Amino acid sequence: MPQQVPVLTYVLLTVNILVFLADWLTGRQLTMLGAKDNQAILAGEYWRLITPLFLHGGILHLGFNSYFLYVVGPQVERSFGSARFAAIYFLAGLAGTIASFALTPARSIGASGALFGVIGALIPLLYHNRDVLRNPRRQIGQIVQVIVINLVIGLAPEIDNWSHAGGLLAGVVLAWFAAPRYVIRLEGVNRVRIEDDSSLLTAWLAIGVIGLILIGLAILVIWLKRSGITS
Repeated sequence: MPQQVPVLTYVLLTVNILVFLADWLTGRQLTMLGAKDNQAILAGEYWRLITPLFLHGGILHLGFNSYFLYVVGPQVERSFGSARFAAIYFLAGLAGTIASFALTPARSIGASGALFGVIGALIPLLYHNRDVLRNPRRQIGQIVQVIVINLVIGLAPEIDNWSHAGGLLAGVVLAWFAAPRYVIRLEGVNRVRIEDDSSLLTAWLAIGVIGLILIGLAILVIWLKRSGITS
């Protein structure tokens, strides 16, 4: 299996910590400027659809999300490669913010939507490679348990479960098309090599299409809210 250093995971961890420190030192100014705020988005502050991914409400919030990313991120980045991992992380995060924007008026921050997308991406990866990987059914079951437990925890007040659900759905759909497809190549008598036999063109076309769909959904929701069709 791929063993490269998960550079992007560590970069994201570092950026999140630095942003949290800067936010704290400036009296939460970054949160005020970047949180998902429906009225601000409707007023034209569209960057709030992505900036919540880098903001956290406190040290526990940051610590939980950082630990989650530290544990799950390297597995996904090593398997998908840094570029596809980045696409899953940010598009799942965007999908989570769009879902939250569409379905709840509450302000929210956090990388949880992106993180749900990252762990959700493991399900298609394991399914597509069930003939190569060891115990994929058990691993999928364990991942589903983790997801369900976290969604149940997300029912607590002040937790944006719509963002979790939106990110999870986007991560699963993205990975269904972008996941590597491993094959075993024989090298001599006693050696084998595992290679990714998936089409990068197909993967990036799917990522591009899904990205455009998400942008279209964001535009549609903004138009519906401005028109008073939905609250």
